[in-house]
Amino acid sequence: MISGRDIVYVSSIEWNFLWQGHQEIARRLAEAGNRVFYIENTGVRSPGVRDARRVAFRLRRWAGAVRSGGVREVAPNVYVCSPLVLPPFGSELRRGLNRHVLLRLVRRTARALGIRDPLVWTYLPTDTTLDLVRTLKHRELVYYCAADFTQLTPQPERLRAAERELLKRCDVVFAVCTGLAQTCAEDNPNVHVFPAGVNLDAFPLDAFPLDDIIDGDTAAGATADTSVFADSELANLARPLIGYVGGMHRHVDFELLKSAARARPEWSWVCVGALQADTRCLADLPNVHLLGQKPHEELVNYIRRFDVCIVPYVNSVYTRTVVPTKINEYLATGKPVVSTDIPTVCEFNEEHRVLITSPADAESFVRSIERALRMPNDAATVRHRRRVAEQGDWGKRLEEMSRLIEESVGGKTLPNEKRRARAAS
Repeated sequence: MISGRDIVYVSSIEWNFLWQGHQEIARRLAEAGNRVFYIENTGVRSPGVRDARRVAFRLRRWAGAVRSGGVREVAPNVYVCSPLVLPPFGSELRRGLNRHVLLRLVRRTARALGIRDPLVWTYLPTDTTLDLVRTLKHRELVYYCAADFTQLTPQPERLRAAERELLKRCDVVFAVCTGLAQTCAEDNPNVHVFPAGVNLDAFPLDAFPLDDIIDGDTAAGATADTSVFADSELANLARPLIGYVGGMHRHVDFELLKSAARARPEWSWVCVGALQADTRCLADLPNVHLLGQKPHEELVNYIRRFDVCIVPYVNSVYTRTVVPTKINEYLATGKPVVSTDIPTVCEFNEEHRVLITSPADAESFVRSIERALRMPNDAATVRHRRRVAEQGDWGKRLEEMSRLIEESVGGKTLPNEKRRARAAS
């Protein structure tokens, strides 16, 4: 594992947003003895009316951070910066203001932390990121391509141009799926596929003895570990519990969920996650329970109670490169999983044969869930699901990423190192 380094970590999400690989990797890098300067999302588009709350929150964060030198320490060796920058892909005047004023404040904060010759690790491929990279005297540049951002901006051509320039500057590139890797490889041959991983410690399998898993009956008879399973929001719901964990965003197929819930009114449909889109079509159904966002460490207590876990994503241009983190979290707890047949999930299942994929129509989706409910849930099946999840353990993935970074930059020498070498000779 990389250790003893300064890392400027340009994230595409805020630190306190839904816990994902961004925060997980940053935390693990810090625990390995690195100092991580975590720069929160600077965006891929201009904010709109629906972003008003997020913008107001960012302004409050920025104002609060000014009093503490521009950063806040959220964990040992993790320093978070909430930069106030203008949206990317604007006029030359706007970009110039970012480059010469606002991004310089970020560089000044990095210097105040004593950051020198950092490894820059970015998730964002924008012109703002490029300008930030240019202001830093960095040693290595890593791009983790975790999404097709051209589908999230009104200026896809400009974003793709910025991404291509970033790729050409990178020492190593990671991508969450083969589709994104193929696109990145057009501009950088050193690309490696690393799908979203899982923190196995946060999703342990030891909630109930495996010997108690008999004839497909697990959490339904939660007498073995009531201290773990007792949750007031789920205890009195009719079974089976069909559960989803994750943001309720525009990539969730709400029409599919609504139709499926109407087709099986005797089932309880439970959604645990932040409400990021209009969910009124579900809120009116008596057997649908929208529980909102929960702390990441509590998610396992919900998943353990589910009888079947679902990934009801729409099949779109954007989701064809989305790798749902929740799949490994579901499997880590030994649960059966039904997902709509988005390409990345189908690719995952071709390798592991551990999920049920379904077309995105209610009849097929319900039939697939019924098939999952009939599946054996014995100790061997549960262990097999867990073993598949273990292959995505973030610890193992980050060790391999670190090795690739070190191999990619092994021959690089910093200017000051060259000067020391000349002086010594």
